[in-house]
Amino acid sequence: MKTVIIELKRPGLLERAWRRRLKTSPAFLTGYTGPWDHQLARLLPYKWRRVHRAYARLAGFFWLPCPLCGREFGGHEFGDDVPDPMKGPGHGLAICSQCTRARNEKLPEAVS
Repeated sequence: MKTVIIELKRPGLLERAWRRRLKTSPAFLTGYTGPWDHQLARLLPYKWRRVHRAYARLAGFFWLPCPLCGREFGGHEFGDDVPDPMKGPGHGLAICSQCTRARNEKLPEAVS
């Protein structure tokens, strides 16, 4: 069995750059499970899907279709979530960075 330790820290430069790219405000605290290499990987251009897919596989992240648009994305690059209709309140489904950005462009008042 593999043990994962999640450490809460203030968002660093790469986290803030990622959130700015998604047009969301950075969290007060962010959970880190290890080195910041995944933060660099998710800043690669979205159109480099093969590179993102390879990185997700190598780093052990998921590679699944977005529940909103169907585009495949990796666990290292998801930005937000939407309520999970099957599990109810308090549960969410991760959505891709493109849907997160589009969602936040439509609702600028939600982002402070």
